[in-house]
Amino acid sequence: MRYINYFALVIFLLFSLGIRLSNAGQTGKIAGRVVDASTGESLPGVNIMIEGTTLGAATDVDGDFIILNIPPGTYAVVASMLGYKETRISNVKVAVDRTTRVDFKLEPTTLELGETIEVEAKQPLIQKDLTATAASVSAREISTMPVESFKEVLQLQAGVVVDNRGEFHIRGGRSNEIAYLIDGLSVTDPFSGKMAVNVDQNSIQELKVISGTFNAEYGQVMSGIVEVVTKDPENQFDFGMSAYLGDYFSTHDDLFYNIEDVNPTSIYNLQLYLTGPLPIARNKLSYYLSYRNYYNEEGIIIY
Repeated sequence: MRYINYFALVIFLLFSLGIRLSNAGQTGKIAGRVVDASTGESLPGVNIMIEGTTLGAATDVDGDFIILNIPPGTYAVVASMLGYKETRISNVKVAVDRTTRVDFKLEPTTLELGETIEVEAKQPLIQKDLTATAASVSAREISTMPVESFKEVLQLQAGVVVDNRGEFHIRGGRSNEIAYLIDGLSVTDPFSGKMAVNVDQNSIQELKVISGTFNAEYGQVMSGIVEVVTKDPENQFDFGMSAYLGDYFSTHDDLFYNIEDVNPTSIYNLQLYLTGPLPIARNKLSYYLSYRNYYNEEGIIIY
């Protein structure tokens, strides 16, 4: 009976890791118009799909379409209609609370069935719907940064300053005037005003820092907003790991105490993540696991 209870607990945890409602996190949207490339007239009833997902829409009588609840990331969008060439626009970037504009010009079909026109999207220099001072960092950008923690990613953003106690300040405000959110939920410690939950940088899909002109959806904020959107589980197996160990060493023992002995294991860091589909429910349920164990003279951090 005890083993049955353990098995039920494991199944519950796996299902909890694999299930994530789209409206529970912070999402963006894609909007645009589809027209005939030769006449410029709007095309109603065109199918718009995001590759690798079940998200899509169809154009209305004016040729307009909107796709909601899209997790942040980079996608390829495909437009198809009978009598026109299928058109695919790649490198479409979706950000939190932002609308990405994607317009299609479909050419009448004169080629063999199955041929697709490939177009690469270009990021606009000015976001027309951005009414606040904000900066976003995607998971791809984080993977190329020389950082080892979420705090180091945040420290690199414009307007963010770290004092000698390691506390963050945005545009000169107090450290307890910053609101921290993870997937739309507040994780701000009501006593200290700091971030009460740690998050590994490998688990971040997008980091957004708002340093001015807050929307009405944010309350109890005076300095800035730090919003984190975590990654969704993937349908393909993926694994990553990084580790290091070492110690401080210096010949200036008159300035640094207790530095004569070198112990290679006095400082170590282990980070790993694992994602993929569940074997018993392939392409229907998936999981994402993240682990970090960091140790130095200040103590141990595990999350």
